[in-house]
Amino acid sequence: MVQRERFSCEFSQSQKLKTALFAFGKARSKQASLFLDAHHHKDPYGSFDALLALDPINELRIEFSTQGDWHRLSKWQNAQKDWCFGHLAYDFKNAEENLQSQNPDGIGLPEAYFFVPERLFMVQDKTLTGLYHRNHAQCWPEDLRQIQIIYDSLSAKSDEISADNEHKLSNYKSGIELKGRWSFEQYQEKFLQIQKHIQRGDIYETNFCQEFYHDQAELEPYELFERLNNHSKAPFSAFYKLDDRYALCASPERYLNKKGKALVSQPIKGTLKRLSDSDLDKKAVASFMENPKERRENIMITDLVRNDLSRVAARDSVKVQELCALKSYAHVHQLVTTITAELKDGFDAVDALKATFPMGSMTGVPKIRALQLMDDFEGHKRGLYSGAIGYFTPEGDFDFNVVIRTLLYNATKKYLSLSVGGALTSSANAQDEYQECLLKAEALRTVLSRE
Repeated sequence: MVQRERFSCEFSQSQKLKTALFAFGKARSKQASLFLDAHHHKDPYGSFDALLALDPINELRIEFSTQGDWHRLSKWQNAQKDWCFGHLAYDFKNAEENLQSQNPDGIGLPEAYFFVPERLFMVQDKTLTGLYHRNHAQCWPEDLRQIQIIYDSLSAKSDEISADNEHKLSNYKSGIELKGRWSFEQYQEKFLQIQKHIQRGDIYETNFCQEFYHDQAELEPYELFERLNNHSKAPFSAFYKLDDRYALCASPERYLNKKGKALVSQPIKGTLKRLSDSDLDKKAVASFMENPKERRENIMITDLVRNDLSRVAARDSVKVQELCALKSYAHVHQLVTTITAELKDGFDAVDALKATFPMGSMTGVPKIRALQLMDDFEGHKRGLYSGAIGYFTPEGDFDFNVVIRTLLYNATKKYLSLSVGGALTSSANAQDEYQECLLKAEALRTVLSRE
């Protein structure tokens, strides 16, 4: 296992420290970086409140996945014995199954990319910890000085971004309006064709996605993410940079977590807009919790995830810890199910990912047929959307989110993409599903269009 030099320093305000660390990452990031923010959400499976990984000293890049690439990832990850950060794009599914994706891709991220960072920073409570590769440990005093300078320049509040930063964000104007690939009528036509497959029994449920885009978008991704991050406060938020491409992610969903032998998946199915009137909101939540359609969708995906986990789980270890539990975030309520399992002897971290990827909440039942049909109907390549961003630890543990509620941006092409999806079953109707897509995109479109 690679030994990293460890340093730490106490600060007086946690949120102010996170803001300073993100600004430091902006100034220092070169080829690749990843900033993760858990927003102090209570999470028994989490390990930090914020994390910043900077600059590769080693990397694995898979542009187009083919059979055998899961083995390639496993071999590389096991050889590092170090922290590894990066992503699996949705079409890494093609590395295991006989699937193809011929749809256009406006962003152009690799189907898999991971890097070992020179420097790694973690924030927990008010403590900043730096983990440095031995060849860069001498950089800690200067890095800490630069972070302290940024920190001291912020007149921060304890539970939100600084007043100075809020003023800066309010003056940041993008004014970008995203265009939908389809009108409602076009969406409805595809929806009805998919329901014919459901009626025939080809599939029982699927996640059907559509893209909103802008092909001449000029924006500052760091400042836009700060606004989005403060607006959404999602527990699996991420700012990811790889070369000239960016992911600005406000995800509420964990895909898969591993600690030792313990695996945890937390699929989301069911979304309700929060109402400003608390009494009306309580009534809406009560109805939402008992809605048979919402529960049916969640339970069907729960069974899919249980089945996926059983491929690598010890006998009788797959358990549903919470079923259709209500989780409330800044702008929406969600139904979240927590499923746990124990990894069977002889299987490693990448085996667990291979058995469950792509995550159940973004696919359908039966899984492979749903994947095939969505490639046919969606008309655009999902890319990183409905893939996963996260990390491996030196011990072979990991934590990955589900890439949803995410803006993807290619700065060279000036191409901006926002994909959203919803579950389709026999009881779904096109108008409701289309409106749910708009609801899921609302926070990101609001941040973009704000003048």
